[in-house]
Amino acid sequence: MRMIALIFAFLFVTAPAFAQGPASDPLTLIKAIYAPYVSGTGNSEVDDVYSKRLQALLDADAATTPKGDAGTIDWDVFVNGNNWELSDLHIVLVEKSAGRARVRASFKSFKKPQQIMFDLVLEDGRWFIDEVTSLQPGSRWTMSKILTHAPDAFPDEKKEEKK
Repeated sequence: MRMIALIFAFLFVTAPAFAQGPASDPLTLIKAIYAPYVSGTGNSEVDDVYSKRLQALLDADAATTPKGDAGTIDWDVFVNGNNWELSDLHIVLVEKSAGRARVRASFKSFKKPQQIMFDLVLEDGRWFIDEVTSLQPGSRWTMSKILTHAPDAFPDEKKEEKK
């Protein structure tokens, strides 16, 4: 009986810690994603960050990508490049409602300014990234549009004139 009481006491004390993980708050999730980039340990160590909608697009892209090839997005969307040297990172909650949120990450990578906007949704009691958009003039893009090959995925690209 004493063992059962100890188990319940342990669960009661530790349950709030589990509930306050990276996906329990939109700002905390994005900060957790960027922590390894700032510390220099590498890519994001946070798994399961994409909404069902965005994950389905990523899965469909992976399914049509030949083995050994890079997918449609062949760079790290969190740093807008394949390599990074982050500085001046600022992550702010732009807006939040009951089931949606927007978080902006502004930083410099190799001294070049970058701005990434994250649209998040609440699914099954957790926050997930539903869209990633580069706001940086000259290199703007939208992740879901890239994955669906939308003509306006890269609005700053000059379109070749048809002859």
